[in-house]
Amino acid sequence: MRIGTIYGDVFAERVIGNLINFKSFCEGCEPVCAECRSSYGSFVGDVVGIHPTDPPSPTMIEDPEELIKNLNLTPCDLLLIVAIHHDILAAVDLLVEATGARAVLVPIEDPTWVPPGLRAQVKETLDKLGIESAFPKPFCTLEPGEGKLIDEFMKTYKIGKPIHYADMNGDVIAEIGPVRSAPCGCTWYVSQKIRGKSISDTDALFDEIAKAHHSYPCTASMAKDREYGDALLHVAGYNARYAVCDAVGLKECKMSTEKE
Repeated sequence: MRIGTIYGDVFAERVIGNLINFKSFCEGCEPVCAECRSSYGSFVGDVVGIHPTDPPSPTMIEDPEELIKNLNLTPCDLLLIVAIHHDILAAVDLLVEATGARAVLVPIEDPTWVPPGLRAQVKETLDKLGIESAFPKPFCTLEPGEGKLIDEFMKTYKIGKPIHYADMNGDVIAEIGPVRSAPCGCTWYVSQKIRGKSISDTDALFDEIAKAHHSYPCTASMAKDREYGDALLHVAGYNARYAVCDAVGLKECKMSTEKE
């Protein structure tokens, strides 16, 4: 699969960094690396286009078509659009035309990146063109079912809503790691920080998960999202905790925004 990205925020570089899996991408095991990510490999050959552009701003772009033309976008199968100017995003049909993309992913790590009205407009445009699309808010909420190519993307690169495997030694997490990681790679980091921890003291375990999630760090916004009624960073934190609870068999996985 050929992956292209157009972005106005460095979050896109973290997602691409996770896919490329370069040596210094994760520092969860300092000072000695456990090489846990070696099993993931690298998909550097699949990343065919990285195009930085203007982030969202109040300034209007009068001719988005000319700007898009000047970006010299690379042909791709799946186009990842991260935090670009609203006027460029509204011209998503031109982005698809320029890249030949058959699927478009528009993750929302900050409510200001894609307001609900613009999201509906962009989705309608893509639906009319027969292009798969997903607007996960935040990116680590992406689950299968958005389209054949997007499902293939999740399966191939093992990213989306986090899932862990875990081996237990009594109430101690003997081994844990991602089956599917948050797109930014945070799930790998969390797993390294909770290996060897007991699940008998859930408050202590949840604190460790929250600490790891913050320390990675999660870059989702702390601004309250009106659709969730909560900060997107908290939503991402809940996902991180749920993934661990599911893996280790904790049926009660209480959430407290005060601890996130």
